[in-house]
Amino acid sequence: MSTFTYSYAYTRSQALVDQVEVLFSEAGIPPDSTVKVCHGVQEKWLAAVGLYLLKNGQRVYEIEAVINWSAHSENPTLDFSTDLPGWEGKASPEAAILGARFAAKAGSEGLTPRYWVRFISAIRNDPARHQRLCPEVGVSFGSSVPGWAKSPTEVKLSLQDLSEVGMAERSAL
Repeated sequence: MSTFTYSYAYTRSQALVDQVEVLFSEAGIPPDSTVKVCHGVQEKWLAAVGLYLLKNGQRVYEIEAVINWSAHSENPTLDFSTDLPGWEGKASPEAAILGARFAAKAGSEGLTPRYWVRFISAIRNDPARHQRLCPEVGVSFGSSVPGWAKSPTEVKLSLQDLSEVGMAERSAL
């Protein structure tokens, strides 16, 4: 009997894109939307992405991933290997668990998974460019996420092996 392990070696930038893809796919975001958001991360247009659920028009649950591009570009390790504890293929344990948890909450509450993006400040400060790039990541220019139903509880964590990504889980359920 043989045991095989698989390791993917690639750039840290691609590892970031993969975590967003895993998070959004596990959460139940449609593939065409996931591809658009991942394109925005790959192009380094996005400072943060989020998944959220609405109940009666108000936000009740959210997962946020914030990307610190400065820390990312300063990291001396450009190559990245997923042969790490807890990783399944190209999925970090944090992205897979939070995505699955989001899908479970959406399912148990009977709510539709939704997402938002926040562009980097250079794009937000250039309204014409901001407006032009919104459709490329699947969002509408000038749209906003509805407010919270009540003050949420928040748990923050970072991806152990990709410290330039900060995650937050917020709940008002």
